[in-house]
Amino acid sequence: MKKYRLYFDKEKEEEWLNKMSGQGYAMTGFFAGLYHFTPCEPGQYIYRIDMQGEAGRTPVWRNDYQEYIELVEETGAEYVCRWGWWLIFRKEAAKGEFVLYTDTESQIALYKRIRWMFLFFGMMELSITLSTTMNVRHLLAETSDVGMDFLLLASLPLCWFVTTLFFVMVLKLTGKIRRLR
Repeated sequence: MKKYRLYFDKEKEEEWLNKMSGQGYAMTGFFAGLYHFTPCEPGQYIYRIDMQGEAGRTPVWRNDYQEYIELVEETGAEYVCRWGWWLIFRKEAAKGEFVLYTDTESQIALYKRIRWMFLFFGMMELSITLSTTMNVRHLLAETSDVGMDFLLLASLPLCWFVTTLFFVMVLKLTGKIRRLR
């Protein structure tokens, strides 16, 4: 089975994956919002998502996560897949609790890495959105195609929405970090 979802919040994504496991579906793969599931015993797995690299600082193609994957697998968990900087693990619920970060400082470090990613991509999106916004008037004057005019005008709210979403996530993560301190 395949399901399409976009999550900006790692906890909500983990919650959904664990809910799917509770309904008898084990996540086996992920690509660009498309989750792949296979049938399993209801509640068989507990899922956790982690981010080891830092967006903008660590190349996404870097492939030196093997040592960390092996460390997590020593706890009885299994590596499911990777998407960019994100690693997805699962553990059979029968083997006990599955927590990746047990101390406050490591949780804070994780949220700082995630916050940096949203800030990095938010700044990139903001520069694109500002450039697009400033150029729309010129582009509208240059074209006489009503369809193109509509497309240009319709794209602006979407660009601003996505940009705002990135910065809202930065604020939410800052709040999580403050609460943990």
